[in-house]
Amino acid sequence: MAVTAQAGIFSFGPQAAKGSLATTFHRHRAVDVDLGIQDDVRLGQLEVGGLPVPTFPYKAGYVIGGGASLQPRLEDTFGWLLYGALGKLTTAAVPGNADVYDHTIEMAADGTQVPWMSMRKYIPTLGGDLYTDLGETYKDLKVLGLAFQMGADTPLNCRVDSLGREFSLDDEPDGWAYSGAFEDWESIPVACMTDGFINVDGDDLPVVQATFQWQNQPLDLRQEKIIGSPMIDDVTILTRQLAFDIMVKYNSPALYRKVLTGDPLGTEWTGTPFTCALDIQTVSSVNMPGETIPYSLRAQASEVQLQQVGGIRLGAGQAIFMRFQGVALDTGAQYAKFTLRNKKASYVWPT
Repeated sequence: MAVTAQAGIFSFGPQAAKGSLATTFHRHRAVDVDLGIQDDVRLGQLEVGGLPVPTFPYKAGYVIGGGASLQPRLEDTFGWLLYGALGKLTTAAVPGNADVYDHTIEMAADGTQVPWMSMRKYIPTLGGDLYTDLGETYKDLKVLGLAFQMGADTPLNCRVDSLGREFSLDDEPDGWAYSGAFEDWESIPVACMTDGFINVDGDDLPVVQATFQWQNQPLDLRQEKIIGSPMIDDVTILTRQLAFDIMVKYNSPALYRKVLTGDPLGTEWTGTPFTCALDIQTVSSVNMPGETIPYSLRAQASEVQLQQVGGIRLGAGQAIFMRFQGVALDTGAQYAKFTLRNKKASYVWPT
């Protein structure tokens, strides 16, 4: 009999510091979880003195890597992943709604600062004397990326990727404690809701699908390893960016001409890259309990570089679309921000 993954559990929590396991874990439903222990087993170089075949194996250490694909619940727990990916969170009550809060998540003043997190994976197995459930606890992780996928007729999806240093195995994960029950479906954003939008320089675009990603690029693992230890010494973040990819329904040449020529009526190519403000919002299909507004997640950048991928393609029996890619740019002020709106009063990272 095959073992199904349905009873598995993915959870995460904030660490006070490197080497300190999280004291609180938040569980979140997941579509797929591949976060795990990467055991680096290698073959040694070929040697003379026998048959022309491999002669010995060795291990080069291990690392914690991978992640999970989620349909984000915005009620509470997903905020910890946003906080962990960017590094700074401030909270303010929404005017006119005393029990609703906007949590603004952005980079800390030290742009390379990414907080440590712990994560856990509960692996179910068959019952009986010969089998036992297995738990894996991962310590000293940093979130490398949050990649959001939006379709015109789908819920919001998010891929969370992490990199970490340490692990432990637990034969009794049934005893693990969590901050609360799994959050229900009502706070999942759905792209077709009318309060959602993708906006460029104040104008809503007819976007049929989009991705936007917060990316933390780490130092090469070969430079993180040190002699005398099987684990990496640290998780050093080198670069960070907000990137996006959108497919826009073509109904006017204005944006196309602005990107190429710098003017919605232009006719000649310009050497100046096109930049604009980007604003993306997605909302839940159900209002918050006792409120008249939904849960929402918003991503904003005051200046992004926008470029078209290829030219405008004319396909027989096909509609016309334009595909744009870009990244947010440094403006000397706030680089980019996410705003999570829910009824949680605060998120306080342990110290």
